[in-house]
Amino acid sequence: METIFTRIVSGEIPSTKIRENDEFLAILDLFPNCKGQTLVITKTRYPSDLTLMPSDVYTRYMLAVQQVCALLKTWLHVPRVG
Repeated sequence: METIFTRIVSGEIPSTKIRENDEFLAILDLFPNCKGQTLVITKTRYPSDLTLMPSDVYTRYMLAVQQVCALLKTWLHVPRVG
């Protein structure tokens, strides 16, 4: 089943990419609540419940999120991200 995220990953829907590797894609939120709001999504579809994601994928996902947070801190000159 296609979702907006699978369509973004496939390039069918354009996005502003912040970071990308073989497994994950970080994009700017189209309607952010704050400057730099970013989504980190998996390129493989998993249930939206993170507790159902395989542990090894979850670990790599969180490392990707950590890397994106470091980029945002540098680019936006902020002391923390949430």
